[in-house]
Amino acid sequence: MSKVKKFLFASLLTMAFALVLPHGASAETIPMLKDLQQTSANQLKVTYDQPVDAAKGMRPGNYWVQSLTETTPTGIATLGMSDSVSPANALTADKVTITPADTTGSSFLLTFNQNIPTAKSYKLIICYVTVPNAPPYSGGNGSRTFVGK
Repeated sequence: MSKVKKFLFASLLTMAFALVLPHGASAETIPMLKDLQQTSANQLKVTYDQPVDAAKGMRPGNYWVQSLTETTPTGIATLGMSDSVSPANALTADKVTITPADTTGSSFLLTFNQNIPTAKSYKLIICYVTVPNAPPYSGGNGSRTFVGK
């Protein structure tokens, strides 16, 4: 790709972010899901691509678990396979505890109050998380599918 095309592409991408990000937010303030690992029978480790606001990273209402096989969610799932994300169907403190996984501020452990069913397919969806001291954000931080182990 020529330098001119690269410049034009970068300019268009910048303008697209300016249109879709809320006032005061920038791509640098929007952490994205980098990795998801099941670390035990009832635990997922979420890693962002940069440090996040700890309160937002540990808030259950910023996370959803969608069943990829069930119409009505059961177990750890808060969404059925055709459901849309809403504040009413986010994870809650009675289903999960979220704690920092290390001192980097970019990894968190989601410990569910029940085991993650083995061989079931899910999608973890994250929204509303920002970097420390950033303005509020009303969009997504990424999602990742996983199969219970």
